[in-house]
Amino acid sequence: MAPKIPEFISDGFEALKLVAQLSWRRNVKAWIQVPFGIVLILLACFGINALIGLSSVSFPASVACLILLFFILNLIDLVIGHQRTRALVSIIDIPAGWALRYINLFFTPSFVLLPLSDSITATEVGKIIGVFLVGFLVMFAVTAWLVRGLQVLVGSTKRAITERAEEMGAENDAIPLAVSSNTNFTSTNTISPIQEQELAVVRDARDPRESPETESPPLETISSTTQVQQEPLPLTRAQIWAAFINRNLDLLTYSIMFLFIGIPVYYATGYAMPVQLTFNVLAYFAAQSLPVRWKQFLHPVLLSSGITILGIWILGLVKGNNLDEILGAYKTNTKYIAYWDGERNLPLPGAGDIFNSVLDASIVSLALPMFQYRHELKSHFIPITIPSVVLAIASLFGYPPLCYSLGISPPISLSFSVRSLTLALATPAATNLGGNTNAAAALAIMSGILGVLIGQRLLTFLKIRPDDYITIGVAMGGNASAIATALLLVSDPRAAALSSLSMSLFGIVTLALTSVPPVVEIIRGLVGL
Repeated sequence: MAPKIPEFISDGFEALKLVAQLSWRRNVKAWIQVPFGIVLILLACFGINALIGLSSVSFPASVACLILLFFILNLIDLVIGHQRTRALVSIIDIPAGWALRYINLFFTPSFVLLPLSDSITATEVGKIIGVFLVGFLVMFAVTAWLVRGLQVLVGSTKRAITERAEEMGAENDAIPLAVSSNTNFTSTNTISPIQEQELAVVRDARDPRESPETESPPLETISSTTQVQQEPLPLTRAQIWAAFINRNLDLLTYSIMFLFIGIPVYYATGYAMPVQLTFNVLAYFAAQSLPVRWKQFLHPVLLSSGITILGIWILGLVKGNNLDEILGAYKTNTKYIAYWDGERNLPLPGAGDIFNSVLDASIVSLALPMFQYRHELKSHFIPITIPSVVLAIASLFGYPPLCYSLGISPPISLSFSVRSLTLALATPAATNLGGNTNAAAALAIMSGILGVLIGQRLLTFLKIRPDDYITIGVAMGGNASAIATALLLVSDPRAAALSSLSMSLFGIVTLALTSVPPVVEIIRGLVGL
């Protein structure tokens, strides 16, 4: 065995050299361009948050930036034209596409932190589940039928939809969004590994130990070109290793960071963020690797959150910490805004703080699909706005008294009124009402997951056509927020654009109403407060 050790070492270095050739562009984007772009997006959010802070209004900067970016892109498109705007959008898409690709990962902290919530009785849990399920089904059906009715009323027919789809194809005005139907969730970049290029490179790279005789074919076989092409030489060991590493580059990268950075830092200094963040990412990779039919029941957000809780709990037990201390280190409530605002004596950020910060960039990035399908948004403005406003008012004034009458505590009853909002809007709205923010976050995420799991089946049951992207987008966005929008980015980008607008409009109306003291007093009075 000893004589083979140098060969293994040589093959290892050759494999790493091949991996560098295959992935350097991907790594430049993943580790330089994407982080730089994300920081720029967060800087914009920080600036908008500072402006909002000058007023008495409580509004999330990420959603404000989403709306602002959408209108700015439309203005730029009018001023400099389609071609230059598309070039600009392709640059924005480098960080924005990555943020959209991993938006589900950034939702996991809400579930990881659930054990910190106040304990409730089993009876109340049953009531919460009942109201949650029945409420989701009823509101989803009402939204879908209301959108369909408004389409008939304003004359938005199937013929018009088909014509618009053909028009878009003729315009070739598509934006190169990163999320496609073939999304590779274990890619650190907005592009997936190019397997054809991979095979070409590894086959072109010859084994340096091969003799000159084996590097060139014998003279008598030169004329047999066709046969040689049909029977390519087998890959060398170094080439096989390189192909494996390139296909699993991100998994291997985060595994190395977990083992050789996260664990030593955690047990040597007590700082948990590196080990908890890398473990959370690895758990998400594992959840994403499941077959599609399994993910219909085991949503990656839920599964990866459960794995993360179990994993970081075990890591903390070795150190002698209890679960509350472990989760307290997972989220210290130190986001980028506090750091850049110059606050002092802040605790170091945890993994949950990092994810929540980058989630702001994901919310802003939803402006890109909205801009791509801006013509649809303009054409179907009424079927989008009226259901969103109706849904917001019904949720605010319907859920709290219903939950309270069933014996659910007032804070959780108030949290139900924001259950269909995206997380960035649900938290401040619940805070304005005096609701339970942990419950609001869990309800908001669960609404999104439920929409992903059964939304398409519900639409089929309600006789909604698969090509009716207006109804699909508004129903999913208004009832299942950003998680459903992330699904639609893959299955139906036009519906995703309408879902983003519906989600934003619904959230803005809800947050605006919860920012008005007389309205808040009325809603709180419905639950006896």
